[in-house]
Amino acid sequence: MKWLFCLLPLVMLFIGCGEDDKVMNPTPTGQIWPLTVGNEWIYEDRELDSAGNPIRVDTTVILVDKDTLIGNERWYIITTNGVRYQEIGLIGNRGDGLWQGGPSGTLVFRYPVTISDTLVFGENTATIESIHDTVTVPAGTFVCINYKWTGGDDSERPYQFHYMSPSVGFIKAEEFHETGSGYIYPYYRTVLISYQLH
Repeated sequence: MKWLFCLLPLVMLFIGCGEDDKVMNPTPTGQIWPLTVGNEWIYEDRELDSAGNPIRVDTTVILVDKDTLIGNERWYIITTNGVRYQEIGLIGNRGDGLWQGGPSGTLVFRYPVTISDTLVFGENTATIESIHDTVTVPAGTFVCINYKWTGGDDSERPYQFHYMSPSVGFIKAEEFHETGSGYIYPYYRTVLISYQLH
């Protein structure tokens, strides 16, 4: 799974599976991605051609495998398909959102947020496009914050959308590709299939 963190390159939820016809809008927990050892999310990843046809389809399992205390803060180790995801390092929630890379790492998903909030990390910028997008995926329908990521020196990938549902976590991501002629299309899509929170 291309990650985010793009932890999808994140890429990368949580109280039990929702029904397809029910909007899941859990009570805020103060965490954009709830982290507890044993929490698991399963995603479908699709690479698409410019006509929207799948080139490749994969399944990714994200598991909160272990936790550790550093100072007074609890940090978590996640695995992707059973393998520790080294690029992300330790992740954890602080009062301002989700951090990766441990105590001296990077804030990657600010929370709470308001529309048009902006966060700069490395060569990337995240702007809040919406705080109440309704997103339907195989795991159900969720009210999400839409983080639009732009930046970097890769002109072929102008932007990405990451949909996060507070107290559930990462729901969907779309990475867009730009052709030499300027046509922009969804190149990579990740959607939540199921999840289990402890």
